[in-house]
Amino acid sequence: MAGKTTSKSKQAYLTSYKANSRWKTNREKKLKRAQKRTPNDETIALALKDINYRRRTPNVAHAWPKTNIQIAKLFKEFTGRADPALFSSNPKTQAAAIAARGPKQLVNGTTRVSFSLAARAHSAGQLVVWP
Repeated sequence: MAGKTTSKSKQAYLTSYKANSRWKTNREKKLKRAQKRTPNDETIALALKDINYRRRTPNVAHAWPKTNIQIAKLFKEFTGRADPALFSSNPKTQAAAIAARGPKQLVNGTTRVSFSLAARAHSAGQLVVWP
């Protein structure tokens, strides 16, 4: 997967944002606006006393996108495992990961999943969800 590139003008803007303390003036404006709306809020007064730089570089080597996490959870629920190769950009690797399923995991004691209204009206403990 190709890395993301940022334009020179955007890089300059981001460096000046921190160097010129524009973040601090923006934060002060935002907190003063909030204080004007809710004058009795003590947390805003505390935040105004201690304004610090809150942005940081993420320390995660590779963060998964939300959709990939959802797909992995579905694979794990129905097949028992979710191989990271499912999200490979190589179609052959991805196809092999999809084809290589672990041992068949039974869902609710059966291999079939019922999407009928009657089946969805009960929770896992067979309690009626809809009255």
